[in-house]
Amino acid sequence: MIRIFNSAYGRNSEAREIPSSEVNIHVQKIDPYTSAPYILFEHKDFPLGALKAEFDGSYWQCDLD
Repeated sequence: MIRIFNSAYGRNSEAREIPSSEVNIHVQKIDPYTSAPYILFEHKDFPLGALKAEFDGSYWQCDLD
């Protein structure tokens, strides 16, 4: 699952979870500065381009701020 939220409105407000099977993953790498894994993905509900989600140890988190 990928959790999508906008921290500008608060971390739990309007949070949405999307199954990873519904997204098209373009890049899956590890950030060289923070060592955190991340993905760049697209989903039909967000048509403006790729989104970035970072893995926090339990979930993929995507902040739209």
